[in-house]
Amino acid sequence: MFCSGCYSGMAPGRYLTVPVEMCESCGGTWLEEGRLKWIIEIGPKSLPADRVEKLTQFKRLPQPSYRLDDEETLRIVKCPYCIGVMRPVNYSANSGVAIYKCINDHGVWIPKDGLDRLILFIDTWDRVLRQDGTYYAYLAQLERKRFLRKLSL
Repeated sequence: MFCSGCYSGMAPGRYLTVPVEMCESCGGTWLEEGRLKWIIEIGPKSLPADRVEKLTQFKRLPQPSYRLDDEETLRIVKCPYCIGVMRPVNYSANSGVAIYKCINDHGVWIPKDGLDRLILFIDTWDRVLRQDGTYYAYLAQLERKRFLRKLSL
């Protein structure tokens, strides 16, 4: 199988406990249909502390933006199964994590460190809202369902 991002070879691997295909050249990850849902469910409980520390290091940005960069929206990513162009999706419309979805539902491709950033975003969202009561925790669950429904469209 070739990498959707850089077109080099991919090797089987695991992200947490979920089997995935990983590119050794660009660090992208291919997830077959349904595996992203598994990662979203188990990820916030399983992300190692060293990854969290690496992702949360302070970086000075000129102007924070949670939209997808133009580089991500204009990037051409092709599905390794059907060679169709995959469309970029921003988790929760404000996470800044690009997830490329095959238009024929073969799976999703996520750039380097995207899965870690996604899990960190979900974990932070859950912890902050959980402190404010059950109403906000319910909103976090609705947001997950909305995103997974958007992926299946």
